[in-house]
Amino acid sequence: MTVVIPVHGPGPFLGDAVASAIAEQPAEVLVVEDGTEGVDPAALGDVRLLRLPHVRRSRARNAGVEAARTPYVAFLDEDDLCAAGRLERQQATLEAAPRATMTYGPVTVVDESGEPHAEWNDVLAPRFAELVARGSTFDAVAEVGGPLYLSATMIRRDAFLATGGFDPDFDAHEDLDLYLRLARDGAFVPTLGEPVALYRVHGTNTPSDALYRGTLGVTAKHLAGARGPARRALLERRVDALWSLGEFPAARREAARAALAEPRLLRHPRFVKRLLGLAAPPRLLEARR
Repeated sequence: MTVVIPVHGPGPFLGDAVASAIAEQPAEVLVVEDGTEGVDPAALGDVRLLRLPHVRRSRARNAGVEAARTPYVAFLDEDDLCAAGRLERQQATLEAAPRATMTYGPVTVVDESGEPHAEWNDVLAPRFAELVARGSTFDAVAEVGGPLYLSATMIRRDAFLATGGFDPDFDAHEDLDLYLRLARDGAFVPTLGEPVALYRVHGTNTPSDALYRGTLGVTAKHLAGARGPARRALLERRVDALWSLGEFPAARREAARAALAEPRLLRHPRFVKRLLGLAAPPRLLEARR
């Protein structure tokens, strides 16, 4: 198997990420350097280095999968860590489910020093269990997709390439777009048990505003083919993203249209709270943001 680690200006955690992948003794670890030359190949040890012009991370990951020499590819961001036994467990999961294209596992969220983030982990555990119980369907991913972390996934290389890989139009929530496309076929399964990766929270994670913009792009792409619970979940995500960006007039319009198109959203407490809140004066909304 191959572990693909994209890098744009290597950060302080890259060495730990690489070491955690090498410790699992995969067939290869492939670092994809996106538009910089800050990675010292000699410092990486027994690792392949693929240098690209600056193509952004979706294309960088796609290039890594294309360059992989193995049928299974695991993703790992440079600030995260593989947990012991991850690769063997995830490969076994895929081999036991020949129709599945991808497997995902639970993560432990840690801070910069590697200490568990208790509050975050307490939220993730029941959401992961809900996603597993619901069967990782399109509806479930749209509604509960938060427990899916790219650094905790492994995919069949041929299936990834067949589906077109990551959409290069997205550099935030590009993983959610991929999951939604795969889930339309019910095409992935969980790796159960202990966490398969450590997800690190630190000062240079993807900025929140970029994630909200990514949400708007991904939801717009998938709304046309969504029905029922999935459509309502995507509409609600859009309103939340516009609210969080401070784009209150747009959020008000989006919420009103969503309520008319999908009246069942009025049974969602969070959506109703947003809808009522958007009736407040702009100055008050800015203060509550």
